[in-house]
Amino acid sequence: MSAKLPVEILIETVVNAGLCTRCGTCVGACPAGNIAIEDPLGACLPAAADACTSCGLCLECCPGASVDFAPLEKVLFGGAAPNRLLGVVRGAYIAHASDAAVRRRGSSGGVVTAMLLDLVGRGESRGAVLFGPHREEPWRGWGRIASSAEEIAAAAQSRYHLSPLNTALGEMPDAKGDYAYVGLPCQIHGLRKLQAAGWGRAGPGFSPVIGIYCGNNLYYEATRVMLRKLGVNRPEDLSALSYREGAWPGSFAARTADGAVRSISKLDFNQVIPFFINRRCLFCVDLANELADLSVGDGWAKEGSGTDGWSVVLVRTETGERLFDRAVRSRVIEAEPITVEAAERMHSHAFDLKKTGSFLRLRLWRGWGCAVPRYDRSGPRATAGRRLFELVLSLQFAVASSWAGRAVYRALPARALGGLFRLLRKRWMRSTARR
Repeated sequence: MSAKLPVEILIETVVNAGLCTRCGTCVGACPAGNIAIEDPLGACLPAAADACTSCGLCLECCPGASVDFAPLEKVLFGGAAPNRLLGVVRGAYIAHASDAAVRRRGSSGGVVTAMLLDLVGRGESRGAVLFGPHREEPWRGWGRIASSAEEIAAAAQSRYHLSPLNTALGEMPDAKGDYAYVGLPCQIHGLRKLQAAGWGRAGPGFSPVIGIYCGNNLYYEATRVMLRKLGVNRPEDLSALSYREGAWPGSFAARTADGAVRSISKLDFNQVIPFFINRRCLFCVDLANELADLSVGDGWAKEGSGTDGWSVVLVRTETGERLFDRAVRSRVIEAEPITVEAAERMHSHAFDLKKTGSFLRLRLWRGWGCAVPRYDRSGPRATAGRRLFELVLSLQFAVASSWAGRAVYRALPARALGGLFRLLRKRWMRSTARR
């Protein structure tokens, strides 16, 4: 009997086991072009042809089944000790783009777009690997290399659907030169594992690596369902679709060909999460994108202070510090230093979900016979009450994401659960911020 090929092991132990993060790293890394994601708006899973060369890169770079943070942190940060919630932090800030238009167009403060535009404008980056709007289908995103200021500006805002960004790594040119990179935690986990494996195209040519905070990601069906609730039967009928449009924190807004806009608040859009979450996200232990040069998320400490957005920024490496400080000095962005404790409180509920809840879920779901990923980290001791809460939460995710749960949700009006989710979010934030 012949030994299994690496790609066959990947499909069996990661994809078929339900551990795929949909980061796209295996697709972008495969030198033979043997792996592809054929249904990005469906299950969004990699599939393999029969041209595997047995190089093993797809297995080495995959973050689905395991991520060992310690060796990757040693390369990136030397001997710096990571904060349990935030990772290694050289400086914490709350910031926004100085350009008002860039700030308004962003998900929060427009910091990422402002820094990318500055890097490309100075000629220090040939472009950026990012998840931007599809050229022919503006109602969805795709992994791409943006090389012009116009392409970078068009990629502003988050897109809350599965995003195999790292498929774009396979399109990297052989010519020398730095490219900036903007990704979610799982995508950067894959990138860092590729770099550790010595893959040439993922070498020092990525600078800076900017990480976006991420609590979870959703199947594109969440977008379709919300559009139907707003009276749009097909995303293909739209001229534009935004997930964070208008006054911060923004709205899910669908623009039809005749210019009409139908929208719902981003905080109300959150009600789709338990019904259409990628289950692998429930086991991710990295909210703040701890392997990036600098990480950026919503600056919730400023929530309610006005209609303009703010970002929280964590500077992690010397490269990140140099570029962020220069952006502040040159008035590309405006920033206020904050304490590490303030950065923790700003996302206290999300850290509870990721840094306590995920470790509880790993044990709980493993006990239910489910495959779960492995990390070289362990969670904190949890009270009996927190363990009970996690049991209820896990059962809620399991029921809501079932066929029956989704069928019930599809029948509800657009704003049926929005108020409940807002209330639960506020209470979760208040209860965890006091700890």
